[in-house]
Amino acid sequence: MRSVRAAADGNISTAAAGDEAETIGSIGIRLAHENLTVRIGLLRHFPVAEPFPSGWKTAGELQAWLERYDAAETTVGDFELGNVSWRACLASDMSRARCTATAVFRGEIAYTPLLREAQFSPFQTGSLRLPLVAWTWLLWLSWLTGHPSQRACRDEFRTRIAAVSDRLCAMDRDTLVVSHAGVMSSLSVELRRRGFVGPKIRFAKYAKAYIFERTAAGLTLEA
Repeated sequence: MRSVRAAADGNISTAAAGDEAETIGSIGIRLAHENLTVRIGLLRHFPVAEPFPSGWKTAGELQAWLERYDAAETTVGDFELGNVSWRACLASDMSRARCTATAVFRGEIAYTPLLREAQFSPFQTGSLRLPLVAWTWLLWLSWLTGHPSQRACRDEFRTRIAAVSDRLCAMDRDTLVVSHAGVMSSLSVELRRRGFVGPKIRFAKYAKAYIFERTAAGLTLEA
């Protein structure tokens, strides 16, 4: 079965009623009209053995916690793949995503730095202490307004999300994507914008696949 881009030369006659195909001349080749549904599963890595910070922290202390979080061991546990037999797997090359991907997928895994979590420049705020939620809002506002302290990190992240989305839109098989909460939130917006149907992800649960689908019409040759 091969894809075709143009009709073959010769007379084309309509096939029997109810059969969505056309016969090319008398050579016994049929153009079959097919709808191809591709599913993309976005899955967050397993949790790691580094708790989220509590209390009031300086920007320096928050940066130190991020470094510990990236280096922490991954805690493998239960996972939900949405009852889909995934045929391909794409994963972040960060250690927690690598560990998760090898635990949930049996087959070849393509690792890429494009799926890494967003990076942030430390705020130059000295001894100022804020709770984690306040730092999160401050960072979000900095990205939203394009503040010079975070603009390069924001633009680099957006470029990676667009590149991954291009790659996923070109996939012709069900693909599991193992990455991080921030990446999944941005990918869910981009995939929906590109015609996929799926949930809008605010803050992804660990090791749970969020499934996106898109159906495209195509032609195939049948001998």
